[in-house]
This record gives sequence, C-alpha cells and structure tokens, in this order.
Amino acid sequence: MTRALAIALLIILPTTCLHAGSTIVGAGSQSCTSWMNRRKNLVVKAAFESWVVGFVSGLNVSAEKDIVGGGDFTAIVAWMDRRCMSHPLDQIGIAALDLAMELAGQTSNR
Repeated sequence: MTRALAIALLIILPTTCLHAGSTIVGAGSQSCTSWMNRRKNLVVKAAFESWVVGFVSGLNVSAEKDIVGGGDFTAIVAWMDRRCMSHPLDQIGIAALDLAMELAGQTSNR
C-alpha cells in the first residue's frame, strides 16, 4: 500500500521549472486548479496541504524572524483556498510563497 501511494504521488506530482531558474517539486509544482480539486481524493488533499504547511514552515525556519506565529493550519489552508480560487493557473508553490511573503509583512507590523 505504501509503495503504491508513493508511486501514485510521483506520477501526479511532477517537477516543474520556474522561469527564474528555481525548481518547485512535489505538490507545489501543481496548479491552483489542482489545489481546488484536492478534496476529491483524501491522499491528494493531505499531500497538498502538508506540502504547503511544510514549505511555509521551512521558510519560517530559515527566516530571521518568526513569520508564522502559532502556525494556524486552518488559516493557512483558507488563505490558499482564496488565493487559488482567484488565480487558478498559478502554481501552488508560487501561491505558498506569496502567503509566506504576506505573513512576513504582517510580522514586521507587529
């Protein structure tokens, strides 16, 4: 079962190159349309949401200041839902980066 899940994720989560020379791998390489459709499959839903939270957490660890505060999972997912609904062709990773930048801006105002 675990091996089949890993193979399925590798098939549905290809690597995509950005024009800036950076590479987003995993769920972050998928479109926001895929994010909005994630609820159709619990495995994909978990993979996408975990990827975003892990990505933002990773940026938080590497930042000079705490950008996520308490790390409200529900708020992060809701933000992504709103962002992806309004920009369905964007990559999940780009949307998550925008989220992190917004969070970083909020912490500078605290």
